[in-house]
Amino acid sequence: MKHYTFEQLPSVIAKLEEKLDRIEMLLLEKEYKIQEEDDYIGAKEACRILKLSLPTLYTKVCHRELPFYKKGNRLHFSRTELLDWIKEGKKKSITEINKSAKEIAEKMEKRKWY
Repeated sequence: MKHYTFEQLPSVIAKLEEKLDRIEMLLLEKEYKIQEEDDYIGAKEACRILKLSLPTLYTKVCHRELPFYKKGNRLHFSRTELLDWIKEGKKKSITEINKSAKEIAEKMEKRKWY
């Protein structure tokens, strides 16, 4: 680490500010690209992500269990929406259920009307 004199501090701070601005721009560009990359994929790619067979995918689409888009005869899927759909299916562990039950019981105890 370099040691700077008091007189050098304004120029050093200016350089730091420029570097931070560049870093911020790079991060914003990356975030924009990630949002832009929410490309729409076809059924085969959706099967690969969801680890489903093509007939199972079509059945889930028919029952409207999956988020999808249809334009003409083609099905399109958003990669982000499919991953979110997977996350929605998370089942709580016994520990999480017990913790929730205890929290609810404590709230109920506080609300008792004696």
